Amino acid sequence: MKRDIAIDYLRSGVTLLVVAHHASLAYNTVSFYDADYYLKSSTPVVDTLRWLPLDFFVGWNDMFFMCLMFLISGLFIVPSLNRKGAGRFMIDRGKRLGIPFIISAFLLAPLAYYPSWLLSKAASQGGYLQGFFTNDGWASGPAWFIWVLLAYGALVALAYRFTAGLMKKLSWTATSSWNLVLVVLLLSLTVTIPLRLFIEPGYWAHVAGPLYFHAWRILLYFAWFLLGVALGSADPDRSLSRENLKPWPLWLALGGITYLAHGLIETHVIGPASAPAWLTSVIMTTLYCLCCTFTGLAALGLARKLFHTARPLADSLTANAYGIYVFHYVFVIWMQYLLLGQPIPPWIKFVTVFLTALAGSWLATALLRKTPADQVL
Repeated sequence: MKRDIAIDYLRSGVTLLVVAHHASLAYNTVSFYDADYYLKSSTPVVDTLRWLPLDFFVGWNDMFFMCLMFLISGLFIVPSLNRKGAGRFMIDRGKRLGIPFIISAFLLAPLAYYPSWLLSKAASQGGYLQGFFTNDGWASGPAWFIWVLLAYGALVALAYRFTAGLMKKLSWTATSSWNLVLVVLLLSLTVTIPLRLFIEPGYWAHVAGPLYFHAWRILLYFAWFLLGVALGSADPDRSLSRENLKPWPLWLALGGITYLAHGLIETHVIGPASAPAWLTSVIMTTLYCLCCTFTGLAALGLARKLFHTARPLADSLTANAYGIYVFHYVFVIWMQYLLLGQPIPPWIKFVTVFLTALAGSWLATALLRKTPADQVL
């Protein structure tokens, strides 16, 4: 698959959103810290100073950016399988995803969560590492995305190896703008509404050790990943062309409207208080999928509009984006911890954490890529 600058730069742009998202969680108004069970907090460090605009950034971002990451990842699967074969593909994926996940789970996660433990009641009792890996639950932080992506890739590789006919049927080319919207939306609704009726939105399922996943979204993420696989195995330049993505300003507006409607219902500003729980869940999930679909496709359209020419700084960001994703959480949490109690406006704290985490993880990745670690980063 030839290089697509728009997709490359969008992928690194989403990585920036991930860093900004985690940097903002200490300063939005809805985050909470549980001193009794620190790993049950909404985020490891929560400042006493908050900034309301970050609520909107966090909420809207959370509704689309992970789906978009899975879709972009899926675009490259079939070309890689065709080039390498299923066996070589999985060996390379094991190195590329498995090794960073192991490093994240055993080294980076306990380092990142240590400040959170220091703020908890358990700190006076000692035994941080023993508790982290056993009784406390062994959180993996953002690395959950890596092991889930590895699992999705393995499933597609198995299908490629044993059911070639099925893989050909997965190939799909969007014929128009609204054909693209309709397929993405219907698929999203199909895989989310049944789960959302029975699973609480904040529930994370635990497989074993550091293997967690967001339960009601797991099929949604897989669906977007498969959409990427289907588009990537056909003609992504046609499906995700500037022409097909031309309505992106309208889609972005619709994404914002559906996000606001979702938030108003969630906070009980609108909607009948006596509505049955199942109906509220269906409405909320529908608005979620509408926002996710419109915003995700708008981001693709915006990338097509803006990114045509390679730039050295953007190329460096793209080359180091994966490592930034792997390392940024340690920098984010420690900076948030160090800024606790400082009489600084929360928006300045957010910007400071974001820039420090971005620069630190970018530099760490660039240095490691000059070593044999370049094979996995």
